[in-house]
Amino acid sequence: MKERLLMVPGPTNLSKSVRAALAQPQVGHTDPEFVKNFAETIQLARKVLRNSKGYQFVFTGTGTVGMEAAVAATVEPGDKVLVLNTGYFGQRMVDINRVYGADVEEIPAPFGQHVGPDAVRRRLASAPFKALYVTHVDTGTTVCNPVAEIVREAKKAGVTALVDGVCSFGGLEFDFDKIGADVAFTGSQKALAAPPGAVLIAVSADFLSALEKKKDRVRTYYANLLRWKAVMDEPKNYFATHAVQLMQALNVALKDVEAEGLAKRWRRHAKNAKTIRDGIEKTKSKLVAEAGYRADTVTGLWTEPGAAPAIQKSLRDDHGIDVARGLGENNTKMLRVGHFGNLTDKQARYFVDSFADAVASSRQT
Repeated sequence: MKERLLMVPGPTNLSKSVRAALAQPQVGHTDPEFVKNFAETIQLARKVLRNSKGYQFVFTGTGTVGMEAAVAATVEPGDKVLVLNTGYFGQRMVDINRVYGADVEEIPAPFGQHVGPDAVRRRLASAPFKALYVTHVDTGTTVCNPVAEIVREAKKAGVTALVDGVCSFGGLEFDFDKIGADVAFTGSQKALAAPPGAVLIAVSADFLSALEKKKDRVRTYYANLLRWKAVMDEPKNYFATHAVQLMQALNVALKDVEAEGLAKRWRRHAKNAKTIRDGIEKTKSKLVAEAGYRADTVTGLWTEPGAAPAIQKSLRDDHGIDVARGLGENNTKMLRVGHFGNLTDKQARYFVDSFADAVASSRQT
């Protein structure tokens, strides 16, 4: 398969060292060397999420598995929850909560706009909520919500706060200990620059204590954090077979993050995001997310009506760059550009030049 520059909203490009980890000989999930490697991976994940005071989970699954695990660990039928719905994955949080019997209220945001702490404060004061769910960056709209302020409002109201960081952790500033969330989860394939298929979940000590008291009422099997806790406590314990090569690759990717340094990595993402947004706007294309709440990991842009497929095709065929189109009704008029993980300044500038050429070509046809 021809290698292209992946600039979709996940997965992303893998470093040579991560790809080498995927090519290691197959070993068993109980092999002593793998057990040692996996134990190290759990601790590396703890560092990346800045989760020194809580409890860390890493297991095979997608971001959606992390979302479901968070919901299953939190709600019981009839519990009242608040979901800040700023796009496709905010809606998924609504849907999963309803599957588990929660009484869901939403704060829906207009497409491309965020939910602010004032709106959260007012809604939390209106009823006794069990939990609040917020998506840090919604890849459907490319909106970045102010999670630190939102979590602060939830904690003031005595409400459990859960953060979807699938499209942010590793690329945007997030400090689990400092923010004070109860649960935060992410996937391996975006800003962490590992292959798809691993979920990383941080929970606070208080949340875990409350979860252990309701162990007989967690209504899922595989995504039950209590079942995984025995593996996190002692990685040689068996619950389900790990995706061994994936976990070995994740180990290397997390070491890459640690070697670069989180603060430096966050700055690199911010710089590349500005380069790409500025380049997009020079073509007179409009950005989807409102100013001040644009993610440094993924950018959405409006194309001229019906032009998204042609621009996407030109980027792929003429420049070797893969981007994604909008979801649902926005499929032919919106593009989404991922710029996270290992993307370099040179690659960001190459995208800008290529995008300008693709747009110009679409306007000539």
